[in-house]
Amino acid sequence: MSAPEQGRADRGTPTGQGDAKSSRPGGAAPAARRPESARNRNRLGWIAVTVAGLLTAWRIIYAITAPSVANVDVYESVDLLLTLVLAVGAIVLGIVALGQRVSPRWPAVAALAVGTYAFVLGVASWIGRLMY
Repeated sequence: MSAPEQGRADRGTPTGQGDAKSSRPGGAAPAARRPESARNRNRLGWIAVTVAGLLTAWRIIYAITAPSVANVDVYESVDLLLTLVLAVGAIVLGIVALGQRVSPRWPAVAALAVGTYAFVLGVASWIGRLMY
C-alpha cells in the first residue's frame, strides 16, 4: 500500500468518512434511499394482523353458531381456549413486531389492540362464568 492510501479503508474513502450508510448509527441508509423491499419488511406485523383477523373471524363464527349448538358448555370452553390462544399470539407478535422498529407499524399496533381487547374480554367473561 502506498503512503497516500494508508489512511483509507476502501481505497477511495478516508477512514471514518464513508457514505451516508456508514456514518449513520447502526449503518442504516436513510428511508428515501432504502429499496422498496427494505421499507416493507414488517413481515411479523403482517403475521400479527393475520392472527388478529383469525381471532376476529373465530369470534364472528362463534357468535353465529353458539345458539344452535347442543352442548353449550363444551362449545364455550372451546371458544375460550381458541380466543385466549389467538389473543396471546396476536399480543406477543404485535409487541415483537413493534420492537423491531420497522415500518409500517400500524399492523402491529392493530394486532396488539385486537389481541388485548379479546384477551381482556375473554378473561373477564371466564371469571364471570365462574361466579354463577
